Amino acid sequence: MLSLSKIHPWWIVFAAASILAYSMGVRLALGLLVPDISQGLGVSVAEISLGFAIQNLLWGAVSPVAGMMAELYGTAKVLLAGALLYAAGLVAAAVAQSGWLFFVGNALLIGVGVGATTFPIVLAAVGKRFPAHQRTLALGIASAGGSLGQFLYALLLGSYAPGNGWADTFMLFAATTVLILAMIFLLKDDKAVTASVNEPRQSIFDWQAIGEAFRLREYQLLNIGFFVCGFHIAFISVHMSGFVAFCGLMPAVASDSLALIGLMNIFGVILIGWAGDRWHKPWLLVLIYWLRACLIMMLLVLPKTESLLYIFSGLMGMLWLSTVPLTSGAVAQLFGTKNLASLFGIVMFSHQIGAFFGSWWAGLTFEWYGSYDVALMVSAALGLLAAAVHLPMTPQRMNAVSVSG
Repeated sequence: MLSLSKIHPWWIVFAAASILAYSMGVRLALGLLVPDISQGLGVSVAEISLGFAIQNLLWGAVSPVAGMMAELYGTAKVLLAGALLYAAGLVAAAVAQSGWLFFVGNALLIGVGVGATTFPIVLAAVGKRFPAHQRTLALGIASAGGSLGQFLYALLLGSYAPGNGWADTFMLFAATTVLILAMIFLLKDDKAVTASVNEPRQSIFDWQAIGEAFRLREYQLLNIGFFVCGFHIAFISVHMSGFVAFCGLMPAVASDSLALIGLMNIFGVILIGWAGDRWHKPWLLVLIYWLRACLIMMLLVLPKTESLLYIFSGLMGMLWLSTVPLTSGAVAQLFGTKNLASLFGIVMFSHQIGAFFGSWWAGLTFEWYGSYDVALMVSAALGLLAAAVHLPMTPQRMNAVSVSG
């Protein structure tokens, strides 16, 4: 098998994008099935939302550990284990006849599977193969795979689920796991698995690197910003169907809107990757979060029509995963690429804590108040907060505190 060093870097980007298309596409599309799952299993939307929230939280908790394991034992091994757990979770959820078994499959197994196949693992493999002046563009193109997957899986769900049901849709998604298995081994890192037998085994947690990271205010602020990103993503993806139903619109509007978000973000994330190699990453993040807040307020105050949902989805799509190459690129700028999988994995955990609240809490507020207005207002306020926390990260400050050399 070819070593990673002999594979052209853009093949690494292609493999990473393909894996993210599966990992993120399946995960984000599943939220569209919440009303059907609730009716089929006789479980409330709030309980289903809690399961998705725990899935998000577990995904985040696994990400830094999976990143550290990839640095020690090899990227391909971690990705393979994650993909198999992901598929097992989809199958378990599909055959569930009770809320408990569905929770085990959807929340626990899929949560671990996504955590071991998502951004920190694959983007670290990409980041190591590109120089700093090309890195953010490469990270952006790889991240676009997640958007492409969201587009394709949302379309697949929209055409398949109405006639076959949510359980068969889970099984179909599980079958697509085989499409990405070959891609995993393109990310095989020989150096990670051929350590000398005379070298002492490294601890899975590099506490020194983690401690150095958390002593930097910039790293702390990146964690806060990514918390907000997670809140936004989970709130919109998990509750899109519920929001569309609440507005009295056709169910297809939800799947079409999520597909449109994914389609537009293919362009948005590549564009922001290009921009991130030319302009200051934290200030681009300021712009993205501010625009998100404006769009959410638009959704709150304007009449809820199909046209508004599609306009919102198209514009939000340009911003959807655009935070990923910028945030991971900022982490690489601060600390280099040696521990990028684990350090960005910790930032990803913050993202998923936000996703936990975006999924669960938004469902609770809907049950409490009978609308999504409170969740929308909080989402907009958090967008403004995220924009504000990136302002102190000036170019001079980032260069001064960088430990990557």
